[in-house]
Amino acid sequence: MKILIIGGSNSLLKDGYVTHLAQSLQGYAEAEIIQISVGATTSLSAIGRLYETYAGTPVDVVLYEYSINDTGHFAPRPGGADSWLFCFHLLLKAAAQLYPTATFVPLVLAQQQHFSSAAPHPIYDAQIRAFQELALPVIDVRAALSALFLGRAPAWLYRDPAHYDTPHATSIVGAIVAQRLLTLKAQNAEPLTATAARLQTVSPFTHLQAMYLPGVNLEQFTSGPVQRAHTGNRLMQLDYLRMLPGSRLELNSEMFPLALFLKSDPQHDALQLELSSDDGLVFNSRVATRHADTETLPFVYSSIPLPLLWSHSLLRRYGATRLAVSVPEQAGGAQSGFDCYAGGLPNAPERHLDLVGVLMLVEQA
Repeated sequence: MKILIIGGSNSLLKDGYVTHLAQSLQGYAEAEIIQISVGATTSLSAIGRLYETYAGTPVDVVLYEYSINDTGHFAPRPGGADSWLFCFHLLLKAAAQLYPTATFVPLVLAQQQHFSSAAPHPIYDAQIRAFQELALPVIDVRAALSALFLGRAPAWLYRDPAHYDTPHATSIVGAIVAQRLLTLKAQNAEPLTATAARLQTVSPFTHLQAMYLPGVNLEQFTSGPVQRAHTGNRLMQLDYLRMLPGSRLELNSEMFPLALFLKSDPQHDALQLELSSDDGLVFNSRVATRHADTETLPFVYSSIPLPLLWSHSLLRRYGATRLAVSVPEQAGGAQSGFDCYAGGLPNAPERHLDLVGVLMLVEQA
């Protein structure tokens, strides 16, 4: 059984549920786990990871664990559930395009404050409704543990408000996931081709076509000092376009830039974003690009959903646009930013912007 895991930080923990999933499967199925998860971001980053890591090899299962991440980013925003659904349907389309024979399995975890499934929550409730509408074989760990412990989380279950990071907790979650995957294997669960066909009949976003543009392919649209680069760690390998102060990227197209994907590090500061569209949108702002987690990590892969820089929602008309991204000559002065992003560190020895990719959307008649 080849399992592709695309999730948040709970899927990356050392000795986390993924380790116990592999251990639980021993003796029952020969499992190969492909890890493309990335923490502290939204499902939009999961779309980027799917495209960036695709190598043409089929998998049996795509395990999707982003419930905590998306709840944290979308719940505070008016209409957050609609923005999440939009992200999820885009991700499902991408997964079906790349892994049509795989079974798509959502895994629902919960923040400590939302442990009890008896308490309504707009994002979690929207996730379960969306999974049920598409007849997806969801693994609802939140509901299972809430029922088992009568709605009260044991003191040993969480390390912090967002992580199941104790041996007891991760072994339980890993075993629950293993049992469900073995059952689905025995039942020959439906492939993503069938799920995608059902999505076409229920999604309000069927008219949207997405295109992922790797940063290294955009060098021809730049001016000033830029260079292709590569980096990696035990979790990922990344190709990116490094833009230095004075560089500029310009894209004029029939598509709308939904998100920028970055390899953020302590040398990041801000980009100047200029965006206009045929429907009257005009946005010009200096946007912070240093991810907060770079205080403890050499670099962080993440994305900036552009509409959330000027509104609460990702939903809008996605038509022709004129986009310019430049790295200012002078440091500082960030006017806007997305959630975990902040301005640059004082006296950074070198400033740059490492662009991994851009997700573009176009509305089709």
